[in-house]
Amino acid sequence: MDRFNILLIALLMHVSFGVYASSSVNNYIKEYQSQLFYPEIVASFYPYSQLKWQLVKDRRQLKNQLGLLVLADVNDDLQKRYDLLQQTQGLEFDILATDTLLYFSVYKELIATHGIKWLFGGRLDGNIGQPSAFAINTINQHFQTNNLYQLVITLQPQSEQYSDLYERLYLYYDPYHQEAPKLEITRLLKPNQIIPYKSLVYRLNISGDLNKRQLQYFLKKDSRIYNEELVTIVKGFQERHGLVADGIIGEKTLYWLNMSANERVRIIALNIQRLRLWEEKSNRFVLVNIPSYEMGYFQEGELIFKSKVIVGKPARRTPLFTTRLDSIVFNPKWKVPTKIMREDILPKAFDNKEYLTEHNFEVLPSWLSNNVIPFESIKWEEMTAENFPYKLRQKPGGTNALGKYKFNTPNKNSIYLHDTPLRSLFKKQHRAYSSGCIRVEKASEFAQLLMEESDYTATDYENYNQLPKTNSVGLGQKIAVYTTYQTTWIDDKDIIQFRDDIYKYDEWSKSKID
Repeated sequence: MDRFNILLIALLMHVSFGVYASSSVNNYIKEYQSQLFYPEIVASFYPYSQLKWQLVKDRRQLKNQLGLLVLADVNDDLQKRYDLLQQTQGLEFDILATDTLLYFSVYKELIATHGIKWLFGGRLDGNIGQPSAFAINTINQHFQTNNLYQLVITLQPQSEQYSDLYERLYLYYDPYHQEAPKLEITRLLKPNQIIPYKSLVYRLNISGDLNKRQLQYFLKKDSRIYNEELVTIVKGFQERHGLVADGIIGEKTLYWLNMSANERVRIIALNIQRLRLWEEKSNRFVLVNIPSYEMGYFQEGELIFKSKVIVGKPARRTPLFTTRLDSIVFNPKWKVPTKIMREDILPKAFDNKEYLTEHNFEVLPSWLSNNVIPFESIKWEEMTAENFPYKLRQKPGGTNALGKYKFNTPNKNSIYLHDTPLRSLFKKQHRAYSSGCIRVEKASEFAQLLMEESDYTATDYENYNQLPKTNSVGLGQKIAVYTTYQTTWIDDKDIIQFRDDIYKYDEWSKSKID
């Protein structure tokens, strides 16, 4: 047979196979029409029936990432897709996998702009948007080069926390939902008292504080006494849940002890998804984690400064935002936000005529004017908190709500870090007391560090600190600031930490379907 005939036969076989394959693809797409996110785009990847997902590692990685999203419980329909991927194979699996990859590409592209809505009290819609031309082209290129794994691996959060949280998630994961009875108490459990011993030991095993060997050790003791060994374990449990580590089991400790393993899995999976929002950090940045009531200042991945903080109360939540710290204001004046003025300050001023004077407030016609209005010229009898037409500003001094330092972070929410004269609140474990701004316990140390980095001397700091007037000091380099909301993470001692869901974002994100 001559060369021309061989080529002709090969071409005819290729064409006939292509028609048959396209028909197979169309049949599967028709079958799953109502369940596919992007049926037309998927069809364009399959002019013939060539399989894209032939490597086990590619399939496993895709299913792992989808599984994490399912466990995060932010969408009621993704479980069906995960089940289909587990049950199908061949071209049927391929089409579903490619559709899932497109969904993840859109999710990854839009997470920066939609992530706060999706992952903090909201839900992830089934129809989240269309993939960009860039995403489609990228997928096509990886299909053509048979280099799918390099694309699929980018679906996971690009964070140092990811692999550690992923590992801990599977230590808690219990697909068979085997759960020990909850610990029941009618009083505080204190050291050396008779307690529901076995019930407590089982709950500490479920929480991850006792491994199997330790579980058997404590069960063999068959004690009824809340002994010193067990108290030490409970103190460690309390510490990693942000509680007072006194070994006394009360309402807050009981809540965390009775949390199911599967609920911990959901919380970890949800927080893994939240890592995507802060993947690309600057080399120098300040990170405030609202649930932990802490801030850290990092350079080149190393923590160089840490402080307790006070964040917004649930009724006035500290928002999630990204900005830059550009200056330090010494002895700041406080421009009172309208909401705080109407709800907090004016009611006190109407009850006590000396309140504004005693707390160093002054009245301005507007923020565009510096003309102070004398108190006596205001017709207070005609005023209410709602119709008060002026602005309030608090002068610098010992009673100023911002303390001695304001760390200027321009943002649309008018939220910034600052000092505070109310130091006693930092002794509390729960520190959600502000009206949204972030109070820094070690504000003076932070100010000194930032000035030192901007080539100011210790004498410069002291001079600015002692001046009675308001002065602003620009930083030599702006510093990125991120406010985050991670209710679980791995600390620098490789211990998994959990914190109260103070704004109920974890709770509101949960499916309402039983």
